[in-house]
Amino acid sequence: MGKKKAKGEYNDFIDGEKLRDNTEVRTSLQNTTPTADISHHPIRHHGNAKGRATGRKPNKPQLTHFLCLPLVNAGSRTQLEESLAGFKEELEREGVVPLKAVRPVGTLHLTLGVMALDAEGLVGVERCLNELDFGGLLGDLTSAPAEGESKSRQDFEPISIDLKGLVPMQPDQKISILYAEPIDATSRLYSFASALRGHFVDRGFLVEDSRPLKLHATIINTIYVKVKGHPPLRRAPQPSKRDSPADTHGGEDSTWSPENEQAVPSIASSETPDRSKGHGPNAKSLLKFDARELIAQYNDFVWAENVSIERVQICKMGAKKILNGDGDVVAEEYEEVHGRRIL
Repeated sequence: MGKKKAKGEYNDFIDGEKLRDNTEVRTSLQNTTPTADISHHPIRHHGNAKGRATGRKPNKPQLTHFLCLPLVNAGSRTQLEESLAGFKEELEREGVVPLKAVRPVGTLHLTLGVMALDAEGLVGVERCLNELDFGGLLGDLTSAPAEGESKSRQDFEPISIDLKGLVPMQPDQKISILYAEPIDATSRLYSFASALRGHFVDRGFLVEDSRPLKLHATIINTIYVKVKGHPPLRRAPQPSKRDSPADTHGGEDSTWSPENEQAVPSIASSETPDRSKGHGPNAKSLLKFDARELIAQYNDFVWAENVSIERVQICKMGAKKILNGDGDVVAEEYEEVHGRRIL
């Protein structure tokens, strides 16, 4: 009998990050989706026949794309830019974590699931996206019209959220990921996002994941910080039994301190780390830090208000650096290969 798939096999990869190569630099976000008119069914990768016959564990499919709700638009960009700029100034003063760990504004989104698509799957997933009835999905989440009346597309209120707080993905004494929570006063976002995910799961485009959907906007992820040679760093304080009953595994968890700044250079294109285990509650980032004070300080902080959920996107893994005419990096964004406005 083969091994049962680990519970977190794919769900740990939840931030839209390319598995191994994140060095591509573009001066624009041109759509590179193949246009051939071929079958819409995705290719499922189950490993080679030899591996199955000998009892070897089949190769996991290479993750290539993700389904998401983008959070950056004309109404939210300025708020998010100002909030993240102030946050980075605070981090620089306090020396809590390297600034490279803070995600760029253009990358903020809510991930709904990840995909392993080839050229055939890319064509099929576009059709799957175009089949969605957004009016019907939103209509199921709102009150029914009065007798004799009907609701038009214009009658549906768009979903609008606030991004608030800093929430740890792991125990807050050994953190590599912190995220902001989407707060929806109408309680429609989670149901809408779950319905979207279900649509793509039912048609075989999303990698299966049995755990509940966790909607989050990643603010800090230390997987983006290169720890050269993994030198011994200042350990996070060991929690007392009153703080946490969990085993802290001794010296496995390291943290950054200002005196070790030289040991934490920017990520170079020739030194791109393997980020396949750098996301989710079981993230394997080398750099971890004690985030308790930071979490308390930003507990009620609002990163942006009234963020309209306007689009559904299918994006390539791996944020792309956007250059200006002088060759300077001015932004980072995920490349949309397919997208639709919700209303």
